[in-house]
Order: sequence, then structure tokens, then C-alpha cells
Amino acid sequence: MIRRRRGAAIPLCLLALLGCGSDTPTVPPPPPPDPLPQPIAIPARGTDDTFDMATWNLLNFGSTGLGPSDEILQLARIRDVILGTDADLWGVQEVSRASAFESLLANLPGYGGLLVNDTSVVGGTGSYTGGEIKVGLIFKSSAVEVTGARVILAELDYEFAGRPPLEVRVRLNHAGVSREAVIIVLHAKANQDATSWARRAAAGEGLKAHLESTLADDIVLVPGDWNDDMDESITSGRDTPYRPLVDAGPDWVFPTAELSTTGETSILGYDDVIDHILASDEIMAWYEAGSALVYRVDEHIPDYEDTTSDHLPVLVRFRLPPN
Repeated sequence: MIRRRRGAAIPLCLLALLGCGSDTPTVPPPPPPDPLPQPIAIPARGTDDTFDMATWNLLNFGSTGLGPSDEILQLARIRDVILGTDADLWGVQEVSRASAFESLLANLPGYGGLLVNDTSVVGGTGSYTGGEIKVGLIFKSSAVEVTGARVILAELDYEFAGRPPLEVRVRLNHAGVSREAVIIVLHAKANQDATSWARRAAAGEGLKAHLESTLADDIVLVPGDWNDDMDESITSGRDTPYRPLVDAGPDWVFPTAELSTTGETSILGYDDVIDHILASDEIMAWYEAGSALVYRVDEHIPDYEDTTSDHLPVLVRFRLPPN
């Protein structure tokens, strides 16, 4: 390192060595990021008067070898859906790289987010490595404040296919009132075979025990890719593996279960709704009846499955009282 006396001028020969006004090669600045494609307008489904929540599987977002091949285009279309839909809170699944998640947040003005392997998440780096698919939250910064986060049910790592849920304590700011709540984002075991069904069933039983033992009196929302339906299973001839949770009402309710009986699908090419939101009775008291929605954003985005995701966002709406 070249040092100079305080107040002394730097000789011109040293300026040349430092690359100032000389022919000495200098390190060029990094190239600017590729500009995102022009946005596509997505009609809003959130409103100023309601607290709107969504769950969405982003299909290997950030992976260069899986999912949509054009990562820049996928980021742009995810941006379009989140900004256009105008929901307050998103539980997301299948984020492959933290850097992609950070780039997405940088293109979502007014939004914040948290990925499960963030260093602020207790147990996050121990349960999730850099390259595997991860769960996270994206939220309007004006509506949601994160106060703590941890990985739960790590003892059921196998049952959850190596991706135990993310539990986040938040403060919901709506209608001039702040309310403490808990958001649990999960991504259950996939596939239709009997062993996968049994693993989902065991994970569901573990989740139910956790909810009832630690969160019985809290406002709780559990958005996720449950990889199974709530009326009957995707596994032929089987009941839903989440029967104990489905039958746990009124304490615990799937407001999205009504979508399972109306011919909806949340994953393209199949006949089932496998993306659902579970809610505690404390917030179901404010649920807007009939608001559960599979949002067909594929009708607005050309080549949606090849550019964005094979899952569709699933939304619910709550009218939180002012006091």
C-alpha cells in the first residue's frame, strides 16, 4: 500500500502508478444488470379496505437449470404478478437462489421480503443450503413488519422432503391498527405414490400438533404448496392426507378448500388445487366469505408455464376491523 504524509501532495509519478490519468490498466466497473422486459398489466385483486394474502409456487426461481430458461424474463413476470395483484402478503415456494430473491425485491418498490435461509432466521442456514428450493415471504412494507423468524418441525425434515416450514412472527398494520400474527410458509412432499402420501400425512399431523400446542390463541395463517388437495388426495383411492387439519374446524380452517369442490386447479395440466391457505379461528372471524380465488394470471401472460410458473397464485381476503 502506498501511503503519503498528511497534507502532502501526491507526486504525478505516483498518480500514474495509481492509475489516475495514466495508461495503467484499471479494473472496469461491473456491467449494469440486464434491463427487465416491459411489464405486463395484471389486474388488481387486492383492495385498500381489505387484507389480501396469496400463496404461490415460483417454479425453481433463480435456478439456471430448472424451471423457465430465461431467468430475467421469469423475474419480470413474477414482478408483474406481485405488483399487479396488489396483495399485502405472499407466501412463496421454490426460490432456488437468494440472489434472485434479492433482485426480485429490488424490483418491487414498497415491498420487503424474507427467505428461509436468511441469517436472521433461527435454524434457517442449518436446514437449507444455498442451492436447494426454499420458502419465503414477500409483503408490503406498509402492511407487514417482521419481528422474528425460525424454522420449525426440523425433526420432520424427511416428512417435509428436506424443507421444514418457515415460521415468521409479524405485526400486521391495517385499518390504523397493529395486530400480532404468525405466518407459517410450507412446501410439502410432492408426488402421487403411497409413500409420498404417508409423508405428507405425517407432516400434517406434526404441524397440527405444533399449532395446537404453541399457537392455539394466535392469529395464524399457513400459506403453502401442500402438494395435495383437501377434499380427496391426488394419490388414487386415498383421502386427503390432511384430514386431521381439515376436520379441525372451527379452530383451524382452510378457506381455500371451497376451491377444491368447484373444479378449480392451481397447477397447470392437473385437476386439483394443491396450493392452499390454512387459517386460525382468530382471523377466520374476519374472512370475506367466498373470496378464495385461484388467480388465472396465465390468461394475461403469454406462454405462462414456460416463462413464469406452472402454479397459479391462490388468494384469500380478510376485512380486519379497525379496533
